[in-house]
Amino acid sequence: MKAIETTSKQVVKKTFLSESYLPIVYEPSCNKVRRTDILSWLGENKKEWRRDLDTYGAILLRGFPFENAVDFQSVLYTTKEKLGDVYLGTSPRDKVVQHVFTASELPPHYPIMQHAEMSFLDNPPKLLFFFAEKVSDFGGETPLTDLRLIYKELNPEIIEKIKKYGIKYRRRYDGPSNKSRFSLWKTKRWDEMFGTTNLIEVNEIAKKNRFKLDWYGKDSLVITNSQTGFRNHLKTNVISWHNHVQTFHFESPVIEVWNIFKRQKTFRSLGVAVLLSILTFIKKLSGSENYDVHVTYGNGEEFTSDEIKEICNLFWKHMVAYPWQKGDLLIIDNYSVSHGRLPFTGDRKILVGWSE
Repeated sequence: MKAIETTSKQVVKKTFLSESYLPIVYEPSCNKVRRTDILSWLGENKKEWRRDLDTYGAILLRGFPFENAVDFQSVLYTTKEKLGDVYLGTSPRDKVVQHVFTASELPPHYPIMQHAEMSFLDNPPKLLFFFAEKVSDFGGETPLTDLRLIYKELNPEIIEKIKKYGIKYRRRYDGPSNKSRFSLWKTKRWDEMFGTTNLIEVNEIAKKNRFKLDWYGKDSLVITNSQTGFRNHLKTNVISWHNHVQTFHFESPVIEVWNIFKRQKTFRSLGVAVLLSILTFIKKLSGSENYDVHVTYGNGEEFTSDEIKEICNLFWKHMVAYPWQKGDLLIIDNYSVSHGRLPFTGDRKILVGWSE
């Protein structure tokens, strides 16, 4: 670990976990730093930590006396950010306290691929906040990737096609009549995503977010929308890869689970990789129009298998993943850095909040 400076107020010592400089780490400058000290420092030095976010993309607060969701909530309020509580993403979440949710209720073996939070929306979250209330025995890291590097290094032909056509997303959701919270392909129901079964409210939310709704079956739903693939940072104006291509494309999970097997080298990760490869092959025979979650270029052109492999492997090339420690608090600039979740064993409770 490499130290770089200690602030003049003797509260925060700044270090890095590696030469990747992602994330920058804030640690107590001495063993007498109290929770009220770091809260005061964050409130009084917003320009400083926001400048670090602009530069490095993520800040890890480690070693401070944060214990639970209420402590985490106090950090969120201290930032003076406009906090969000409407989640239109695909992962099932439970609300814990105001503006604090569980990061995901997906099963431990289920990998969550790298993504910028809700990048398929017109106005995705600006900042993400994660808190480790309970850490797993094995795995469960929240990997990070610098999206600015992805944009710089990706095949220019892919970049140009996305600039020309944009990206089109399609997601299928079961309705309230299906009591299961998630399935292998869909992850959760539409009533859970929209937070209501009132169709008037559902249509209002859809209209606000430019979602096209197509109903089928008893109460199932297909949501389609088009979006840009890149975004300029609101402060630095640096452009980043900012989309869900590697998350929603039908072939991405197979690439992901084999990369996870190479990293974790467990029988479970091997079993998941083999099983998902077989299921994906079978599902692929039905045709892309029947995929439950999928993404294409905005003109409907499919991403090729080689393009998806290149995108996914570039994320793994730049991915950094360190084990959580209990009490860790991670702040991510959602316009610069992506996040995900590696499979795990044992109890794990990571909480999340975000700013609009």
